[in-house]
Amino acid sequence: MAKIVYLTMVFATFLAAFLMVEQGEAFTCGTTLQERTKQLCDPFHRGEQQDPSAECCNSLKAFRDTAKTREERIELCRCVQDRSNRNRAGVPAPDARVPKIDALPAKCGLPFIYSADRKFDCNTVN
Repeated sequence: MAKIVYLTMVFATFLAAFLMVEQGEAFTCGTTLQERTKQLCDPFHRGEQQDPSAECCNSLKAFRDTAKTREERIELCRCVQDRSNRNRAGVPAPDARVPKIDALPAKCGLPFIYSADRKFDCNTVN
């Protein structure tokens, strides 16, 4: 009888822990989704398109949705700043791209969360 009670308690503990964890991936910088978003949105960032494509906006929304907590949104901000201010070879990118990157959420109908400008303090993100 004690063994049944013990196993029931262990099962209940695991079930409670499982239900408390949010389903889905936590935000991480450098993911495939982030790289895909950058690739899809680069034509807009470089000024080759007046407006971002639907694929770019959908990918941006999915990428931003992975940052669920304030801490993850702060990390998202730092990630975007870091990646936006370097090209693929790690060379500093021109600051001229920052306004285009910052305009992207509004063009995609998403709220402003952060700026790609290095002067923006990511710790102010809610």
